[in-house]
Amino acid sequence: MTAPVDDRPRLLMVMPYRQFVRKAQDEGFWVGAIWDPRLQTPEYLDDVRALADVFVTADFRDEELLRRTIREVAKEHRASVIYHIGREETMAAAYEVAEELHVEVNPAEAVRFLTDKHAMRDLLAARGLSPVTFEAVATRREVPDAVRRIGRPAVVKPTALAGSRGVFLWQEEADLAVWTALVEQYDYDGPFLVEEYLRGPEYSVETLSRDGEHRIVGITEKLLGAPPLFVEAGHVHPAPLPPERRQAVEDLTTELLTACGYRFGPAHTEVIWTAAGPRIVESQARLGGDRIPRLVQLATGLDIEQAIFASLAGTPARPAEATATAIVRFFAFPPGHVDEIRGLEKAAGLDHVDELSLKLHPGDTVTEVRDSKSRHGHVIVSGASPDEARRRCAEVLAALEVVIDGTPVRADHAGALGAAV
Repeated sequence: MTAPVDDRPRLLMVMPYRQFVRKAQDEGFWVGAIWDPRLQTPEYLDDVRALADVFVTADFRDEELLRRTIREVAKEHRASVIYHIGREETMAAAYEVAEELHVEVNPAEAVRFLTDKHAMRDLLAARGLSPVTFEAVATRREVPDAVRRIGRPAVVKPTALAGSRGVFLWQEEADLAVWTALVEQYDYDGPFLVEEYLRGPEYSVETLSRDGEHRIVGITEKLLGAPPLFVEAGHVHPAPLPPERRQAVEDLTTELLTACGYRFGPAHTEVIWTAAGPRIVESQARLGGDRIPRLVQLATGLDIEQAIFASLAGTPARPAEATATAIVRFFAFPPGHVDEIRGLEKAAGLDHVDELSLKLHPGDTVTEVRDSKSRHGHVIVSGASPDEARRRCAEVLAALEVVIDGTPVRADHAGALGAAV
């Protein structure tokens, strides 16, 4: 008996999350998955393995091995597209192989501009877009002199790290010791960008591109923790912006993506509104993290993840206007020993709570929040208006309490990251 012919378009993805595999298959794709087993739990990868049509592992730290693996799997399984919208550290390698095999959706150079903070700053400077004073240095020992040249306060960014890891506001000479201890925790020596400190509210712009046309999905307001770190405390979608400011942020974002040569897929672009207007912080060739896609779906009804694969299959998503406001807030409790957790069931049972996750349990030791990975959980709520969403979020934060070393700490007074919305 002859086996049925599988004529589905063949999509090979590097580090696809579970939902990406499912949603790509829903749009008619055969899906191959390549993962580094260090980057997720065995249970998670077992789920990806069960879903994917082909599952292969490789050590992503070895770039040549990763390139060879992508190349061999793509050839063996006749991949029609190689795609990567996971963590940005390995994107450039994936798209270079895709370009080599003529199965790319984006030029490798476009992805390099969006994954390399230094390359993006150079491009913006060359195009006269979003002027920001900056200096690139190769090693840790060069940073203090660069800070003096840029002028304090200055933002120091490790260009090869993501997720707010190691981003630091250097405000005075004495910050050298604090900053050194921070980067040593990541065992990181360089390279770095040192930039002028951009003052003002921060936003992220979620976009979907197709054939080089960039559609604005929405703008999200970013709630930041206290300096010197830049750990996100939460997000609000859509951002409450006056029309003229919104238009300026949107225009700058699309100019950036066009300058990069970005052709297809999601981008997550961070912008600060300064006294001189909008300035690009950075951009990535992927979806926003921190559950922003869920906020978009709650506020507009658009499943932006599904829309990526629908567009890849030839059906671009229709515009979706926001009819609600959605908020995510992250928990950050002070270090110590967890004696008791109060109010979790009550908070989780509220009708307007979409997600509630607390990583702490009685008996745990609470670690300090220093980046997005070390936060202690999150809650997502939505409301018909911004005020209603904020009230609902405040209700949850007030209800949740962790007793640490004998002291009750409410989620809305849990240090710098726990201030009320």
